[in-house]
Amino acid sequence: MMHVESSHIINAAPATVWAALSDYMSIDVIAPEVVKVDVLSTNTTGLGAKRRCHFPNGTSLVEEAVTWTEGRGYRADMQEMGKIPFKTAQAEIRLTPTSDGKTHVHWCIDYQPKFGPLGWLMGATLMKPQLRKVLNGNLQGLEDHVAGHASAVPQPA
Repeated sequence: MMHVESSHIINAAPATVWAALSDYMSIDVIAPEVVKVDVLSTNTTGLGAKRRCHFPNGTSLVEEAVTWTEGRGYRADMQEMGKIPFKTAQAEIRLTPTSDGKTHVHWCIDYQPKFGPLGWLMGATLMKPQLRKVLNGNLQGLEDHVAGHASAVPQPA
């Protein structure tokens, strides 16, 4: 299993950041690479919530929330990945409040590439940097999304 992660301190209260992340079916609002989301479950948030994320290159994958800790984060299994070169993958998002009222957001993906040793090599040299770029874009999108909310931590004058 390969692992890639990124984290960022967002200038907003944890409740504000969680409000954006827990709107599970609206990941396309914060994730620049997600162009459309299909709701695949009766519950749209929480444990068992299931969505299909569509990407600009025509691929898609299904994500199902397999752990959910209200206000703190969730883990999602990635399924039905089609042409995406992963055998298995999971994404996890964790929130930690900082002492100054901001939110430390940690986002990671664990994945097992397809194609044996060649896939492992591709996973380590090509996929890992690309996934880090995606995670950084997601964190920036999340920060941009919550920046206008009233509960954002004010900057010193």
